[in-house]
Amino acid sequence: MPGHASHRPQGARSGNYSLMLAAAVITLLGFGALSIDTAYMRLSQAQAQDVADAASQAALIVLRQTGSTDQAQGAAQRVVASNRVAGRDPDIVSIDFGAWDDTDPSPSFGPATAVPNAVRVTVGRQGTHAIPLMLARIWNFDSFDVQATATSATRSFQIIFVMDITGSWGEADYIKAHDATLVALDMVTGSASGVDTVGMTIFTNRYSWEYTPLTQIAVPANAAAVRDSWGKLNIASKGGKDSNHNDGRSCALNPNSPAGAVTSKRNNFNVPPGGCYPDMPREYTDEPGTDHSAGVELAKQMFQESDSGANYRAMIVVTDGRPNGLGAGSGKVRAAQHYVETRWREYQGPVPRSANDIRYASIDASQQLWDDLQVNTWVVTLVQDDWFMPAMVHGDGYYRRINKADELAAILAEIISEMPLAIVE
Repeated sequence: MPGHASHRPQGARSGNYSLMLAAAVITLLGFGALSIDTAYMRLSQAQAQDVADAASQAALIVLRQTGSTDQAQGAAQRVVASNRVAGRDPDIVSIDFGAWDDTDPSPSFGPATAVPNAVRVTVGRQGTHAIPLMLARIWNFDSFDVQATATSATRSFQIIFVMDITGSWGEADYIKAHDATLVALDMVTGSASGVDTVGMTIFTNRYSWEYTPLTQIAVPANAAAVRDSWGKLNIASKGGKDSNHNDGRSCALNPNSPAGAVTSKRNNFNVPPGGCYPDMPREYTDEPGTDHSAGVELAKQMFQESDSGANYRAMIVVTDGRPNGLGAGSGKVRAAQHYVETRWREYQGPVPRSANDIRYASIDASQQLWDDLQVNTWVVTLVQDDWFMPAMVHGDGYYRRINKADELAAILAEIISEMPLAIVE
């Protein structure tokens, strides 16, 4: 009627609200489902990445230990088979062996020209093995694919071996020592990258020598030259008479007459020419004693002088003895004979020096290397034990005393194989 406002039926209004509420609930449920499945997708991707990381690391460790890509691949497969992504086994998409080059502005993974130093593993769940979604089906999304890749490579390194060449080793044991260094060298060479370098200092009494400068070991000619040199390692040369001309190693020392005198037969390096071990530095009768700090100090100089781009530095000290005090007279016979070692750079420590002077100097030098350059230090000793040896250890290094020289190869191989790896991408 005129003058009266019209009214909508109450049932129509409540019906519209019901439709709006239903639409809102569906939308909220949809977004809730989407958020839940998005979190599920992220979790699955993280799980796949963890599996790829672990598989590439396992493969590279086995590759370094064995040199076999087949065994390394088997290690990766075992890791993948023992892990789950979204509740079931992931698939191995690919396992690739190659070379990681960190010398370029943009580090890269590429084909290996020799033994690979990097492993790239890709795992995933795709296709028929795709991961089913839980709630997002209301948006017509049934499943999703997951794939993750990880590349592990040996960290670019500098390694310096500090080798005791005092006569207390005895020739037979020292031959086993140089055999052990060759095992370690072969392992290092097998996975070397373009910037990796290896060097060695040798020491006896107050003297040490740069037996091998830090050398780019990935170059085949360099590796061959270093290996040839290390194959000649022995104890310090002494005057004497060669008693076995077949192997060129055995040497019967003539008696001192009198000890320390210039006329002593032990100071006669003409019989045989160059002394008992002509490929090694000379040691005179007035030069007994062991100063470990001489070898470490020269190694410190080598590290400090290097401009390598390596990001991991290691020093491995190998000895058979405790420090011995050095008298003020050390080196007089050498000076009287006007002998100067020209084959290798030489370092001379101070004299006189007590055994404790040597201990503390060795500890201080290794500590400085750690503080300044983060040089990780290992110490391996044959039979003899001394409190300063474990005190030299830093970083990833450790101290190990062995009872027989035969054990040295396994110890050095263990050290090399345990040097850290990196997931580089």
